[in-house]
Amino acid sequence: MNWKEKLDNFGYVSLTNKDENQLSEILRKLGKVINETDVIANSESKSLVTSDKFLDFHTDNHMAKYVLWYCHKPAIEGGYSMLCDAEEIYKKLSEEEKMQLSKIHVYEHKLFPENRNSNPIVRERDGNRKFYYSFWLAREKYRELPVFKKWRNLIQEANHIKLKLNKTDILIVDNHRIFHGRTEIKGERFLKRYWLTPIS
Repeated sequence: MNWKEKLDNFGYVSLTNKDENQLSEILRKLGKVINETDVIANSESKSLVTSDKFLDFHTDNHMAKYVLWYCHKPAIEGGYSMLCDAEEIYKKLSEEEKMQLSKIHVYEHKLFPENRNSNPIVRERDGNRKFYYSFWLAREKYRELPVFKKWRNLIQEANHIKLKLNKTDILIVDNHRIFHGRTEIKGERFLKRYWLTPIS
């Protein structure tokens, strides 16, 4: 099974020891890069993405089908990537709870003209599901709903995938399926993050 098949089957793939030419080829095969970000840990940062603090499970902007991180400098301690498969969590809900969840919207930062003000946690179209989730971007009234509390608890209690990127390692996730987070970072860490959309 090649890396793209693993990504399609499991929703994520981790690749080790890839130089920048190999990175460019992987990006080309995934699609079009719509955003690049230097994710540099900084204890003074007000942005969660570039802080050195624990980052809870979430998805990135829904315009990105894939999120790829390329490690330029690993953390001295911590900085483990945590992954959670939303499909596995979704299976644990009743049909009524699934319907309720589809009506809960979460805010989205308007980085692209196509961005809405918010997206449903789960959207199903033509038999395909897309998940969008960030606890801190959900309205207070939604956080108090029993189905939202159950959803969050299932995410927190799930068997998470936990891995640490070393220099020149790559991690790719299906942003419409896999929730990602990270542990606290100690020391400097520098990842390059790419958001990609498939070329149809």
